Amino acid sequence: MKISRIIFAIILLIASTATTPSCSKKSGCPATDSLKPKTNKDGTYKKSKGSSELFSKKMRKKMK
Repeated sequence: MKISRIIFAIILLIASTATTPSCSKKSGCPATDSLKPKTNKDGTYKKSKGSSELFSKKMRKKMK
């Protein structure tokens, strides 16, 4: 009974390590590749305009 539990635990450990994505040395991890900032045609980073305004420009003018 104990031997079958140990064998099951070893098989489960091997199966879980085989299914996890691994990082290669030269290309990097696929998980961190999606977090990199996007680049444009020239290879420079895109500067995204973040709007942190609560109301639109038209609505702010109405309130004044």
